[in-house]
Amino acid sequence: MRAQRWGRIVNISSGAARGAGSIGPHYNASKAGLEGLTRGYAARLVKEGITVNAVAPSLIETDMMKGQEALVSRIPMGRFGRADEVAKAVLMLVDNPYMTGQTVAMSGGMAFN
Repeated sequence: MRAQRWGRIVNISSGAARGAGSIGPHYNASKAGLEGLTRGYAARLVKEGITVNAVAPSLIETDMMKGQEALVSRIPMGRFGRADEVAKAVLMLVDNPYMTGQTVAMSGGMAFN
């Protein structure tokens, strides 16, 4: 990326980086650390044409959410997010040369930035 002076890095964080989450404090801390890493690298790589961003999904319909249907009541949209919706957010960041150091929250309306 540096040699080509172009690149996109998109990290996958979690809404748990900014809230209590349902997995545990170890998970919250690791995702918060990932967001700090995202901003740190964004600041260092921006002059080299490399953007660094993150996507922070919350309560996405995955194997991790199997048996957790009661959590849907916490989501204003009334459903879990889908993997393809997360993928679209990643593609948006890959396609945007001006956005760097940002985290796109995907919470179905549970939290706002």
